[in-house]
Amino acid sequence: FFSFLKEISKKAMTKSLQLAVLNLFVILTLGRRSVFCTNVLAKPALLARRQPTTLSASTTSTSTAYHVLGGNVDSKPSRRRGGSVLCSDVQLCSSPGAISSGRSIPATVLRGAFLRIASDLLGGTAFENIKCQVALSRKTAIQAVSDTVSNGGISALWTGTPSRTVEGALVGAVFMLSSTLTKAQMKALGAGPTSTALAAGLIGGVAQALIMTPAGMVFTSLNVNRGKSGHEKDTAYSVASKIIREKGFMGMYYGFKPMCIRQASNWASRAWLTEIARSVLGLQQYGLLGEIGSGVLGGLGSCWNTPIETIRVLTQRDLSIGAPVQTMGGYWYQVVEADGYPGLFRGITPRALQAIWQTCFLVVVPNLMGI
Repeated sequence: FFSFLKEISKKAMTKSLQLAVLNLFVILTLGRRSVFCTNVLAKPALLARRQPTTLSASTTSTSTAYHVLGGNVDSKPSRRRGGSVLCSDVQLCSSPGAISSGRSIPATVLRGAFLRIASDLLGGTAFENIKCQVALSRKTAIQAVSDTVSNGGISALWTGTPSRTVEGALVGAVFMLSSTLTKAQMKALGAGPTSTALAAGLIGGVAQALIMTPAGMVFTSLNVNRGKSGHEKDTAYSVASKIIREKGFMGMYYGFKPMCIRQASNWASRAWLTEIARSVLGLQQYGLLGEIGSGVLGGLGSCWNTPIETIRVLTQRDLSIGAPVQTMGGYWYQVVEADGYPGLFRGITPRALQAIWQTCFLVVVPNLMGI
């Protein structure tokens, strides 16, 4: 089955990205030991660097399966080509050895959940609320903060914290797991640090979109209808129940396309630009301040895709108020017609702050921890 998936995607994706996507699919859907054919040409130098763990090899009718993620290589490979070991099969599993850093999958999942929740509670939720209000109105960031605080006090900036916390735990866990596994696979293939960071951010972002689309729908609805008659008692649960009742379960995934594009480009940009600042510009040599500076540059650089976020907010706003939902092109034309191209970047200030904040928590901290 997995060989079939590889064949149909061969023309669309590079071998590195194929392996990353299939790896994520296996771990997240099967959650158990699985073997699939990949024909990966692994460099001996990379294989030799791996820490020894329990030898794991399974024989098929044609070749030997190597436990690449855990760093295990059979001492008697089936074939060699040009001084390199030809691994005809790659074995993926959810055992503790599956994380290249030696940490277990449960620990990686918990670490990701904790970092994302911490980023939200310490300011991320407030930035999200401000960003949504600016994107949906002609307010400035300062006006949005002033209006929110005057109407509900400083705690109003953290409106939606319960649903945001649940979302954050799931999103952080999925991102950390998928990005860490992708890094392990990319390094096993001999990829450099910048391309590894790019692939890890891309796969992590796509995985996040599956959770963030329904959560973003609830969050946007709460912001759009705040203070309106008939919505005084709105909660995350009541909003989700209403959407599912009226639009079906897939109604929670309106705006999935812009969300998926946004998350993939978000985290690919953040991780890639942060790694460029670290390794190419050499900021990592300045210790902690250099790492934080790299995260700041990565977060700021990722804001180029703000128009996608603006369209995502407008899509979910229209669904929340019962207005007809347009295509991405329709919203793009509508915004440009009304406010010009700068209108597509509405809310970029709070979004930049949020991007820097999340990059420091979910990219810089893992880099410091060696994940």
